[in-house]
Amino acid sequence: MRPIMDVSRWQGNIDWVKVKTSGLVSGVMLRALGNSAEDNPSEPYIDPDFERNYAECQRLGIPCGAYYYCKAVNTAEADAELALLRKVLTGKTVQLPVAVDIEDKYVQAPLDKQTLTDIAAHALGTVERWGFYAMLYTGLYFGRDNLYMTGAALKPYDVWLAAYRSKKPEPGWPFGLWQYTSKGKIPGVVDAIPGKISGVDLSVPYKDYAKIIAKKGLTRLREGK
Repeated sequence: MRPIMDVSRWQGNIDWVKVKTSGLVSGVMLRALGNSAEDNPSEPYIDPDFERNYAECQRLGIPCGAYYYCKAVNTAEADAELALLRKVLTGKTVQLPVAVDIEDKYVQAPLDKQTLTDIAAHALGTVERWGFYAMLYTGLYFGRDNLYMTGAALKPYDVWLAAYRSKKPEPGWPFGLWQYTSKGKIPGVVDAIPGKISGVDLSVPYKDYAKIIAKKGLTRLREGK
């Protein structure tokens, strides 16, 4: 199966027609909220390119999902992030998962494993209750060291695993999407910050997410949820 690309404001003004006609990707995960250490201000914000990227994917029939950078250190902060995410996703239709990105080495890594696991499960459960296919994004080593990846709290959720290497990783827990490089070259995607970002993230899907999500009707925010 062709890889899935993920993009954010760091990829700048993407030529989505070129992406589509290249035939090199089967779908795209769009960043909905940013809040990483590289972002300024360091608080949750709507990715400035999300609306355009979403509209172009819809126009061209490119399957897309969304992800948000979670920086919460307690459930109250998680709920504030989720409220903003809900605002972004209201009225949107996605064909791929909605992912919670847990990887912050500055504010989340110092937390004990159970606390961060509970935050991740809370966020994932909220996204799932909204009516989407909830997915956890994390790094191979971050997940190992900071989350109970095989525990009961996270077991119900699919995993998008980041591990930049040529051979499929074997972390000891199941995952459905493997982000294997940050240096992918896709026509239509140029570096927003030359010298800092040399390509785009690409992931191998091990499931037909578009088919699964369409069959289960997990494409839109459920009313009242």
